[in-house]
Amino acid sequence: MLASMFGRTGVAPFIASSDVYVVDLLDGLGAAGYAQEGRWAVSPGEPVAPPHLYEQALDEYLAAVSRRRLRPAFMAVSDPAPFRSRGMAVSEIADEAVLDLEEFSLAGSARAGVRHAVTSARRHGLRFAPYEARLAGQLRDVTRSWLATKRGGELGFTLSRHDDVIHQLDDGGTDVWTVLDEHGAVQAWCTWRHYLGGQGRVIDVMRRRPDAPNPAMDFLIASSLETYRAQGLEQASLASVPRPHGEIAERIYPTKSLRAYKQKFAPRWEPRWLAVPKPRQVPFVMMAISRAYCPGGLRRAILRNG
Repeated sequence: MLASMFGRTGVAPFIASSDVYVVDLLDGLGAAGYAQEGRWAVSPGEPVAPPHLYEQALDEYLAAVSRRRLRPAFMAVSDPAPFRSRGMAVSEIADEAVLDLEEFSLAGSARAGVRHAVTSARRHGLRFAPYEARLAGQLRDVTRSWLATKRGGELGFTLSRHDDVIHQLDDGGTDVWTVLDEHGAVQAWCTWRHYLGGQGRVIDVMRRRPDAPNPAMDFLIASSLETYRAQGLEQASLASVPRPHGEIAERIYPTKSLRAYKQKFAPRWEPRWLAVPKPRQVPFVMMAISRAYCPGGLRRAILRNG
C-alpha cells in the first residue's frame, strides 16, 4: 500500500513484486526493495515515502543495503539529483509512457489508429468488462495459450506473472479488466497497478488469446483509459520501455516493438535513470538487471522470440 500512496511513477508498485525483497524504512512509513543478483541489490525505482521524508528514506535504504554487503543499483528512478548528490553515477536507461487522463481522448489524428481499433472491436461483438471471480479459469486458459507462443516463459521483476495476480487483488492495489466476445469468452485481459496516491494506474500483465480478433488488446487498453478518465483519475502509465542495449537485450525485451505499440496511444515520454556507485559498473549492473527479469535463466529468455 505504501507504493500506492507514495509511489511517484509506474515503477513504484513493483517494490511489492514476488521477485523483490522488501526493506521497511522510517519505522514503517516508507519502503524500498531489491532483487539480489550476485553482489548487486537491484531496486525497481526509488524508495517510496512521504515526500518530506524521502531523502531520509533513501539514506536509510542505502545503509541497509551496505549492511548486507551488497552494491546498490537503482533502475528507472524519476529524479537523478538525489543520487548524484550522494556521489552515484546516473545515466538515462528508459522512458516511461505517461498519459494525463483529464486530457485523454480518442478524437483527433494522434490516436486515430486506436480509435479505428475500438470501432472494429465493437463490430466483432467484443465488450469491455471488469474482472469477476467466475472468470478466473478463463484468465488462466488465456495465459496458457499465450505462453505456448513464448518459448522463454513469463518474465519477472517489474513484470508480474499470472500467479502473482491473485495476491495483488487481495491488497486492493490492482485492477483487472477483460474483453469478452459475444459468447462471454475472455479474449484478452490486463491488470493495472495503483500509484500516485491512488490517482495513478500503470499497466502490468497483458494477455490475449493467439486467435483473438486483432483489435482486442487496443480495445482493452483504450477502454481502461476511458474508464479511469471517467472515474476522475489523474494519470495512467503504459509502463517504461528500456533504451536500446544491443541485440541480446532486444531478444530478452523487445524495446523497438514495445515503443512503437505504446506510441499508438500518443503518450508523453518521461526519461528514467539508472543510478550505480561508479560509471565503470554499468555493464555489470545491466547484466544483473537482465538476470532479474529472467527467472528461467538468460539463455531461455534469449530464445523466447527465436
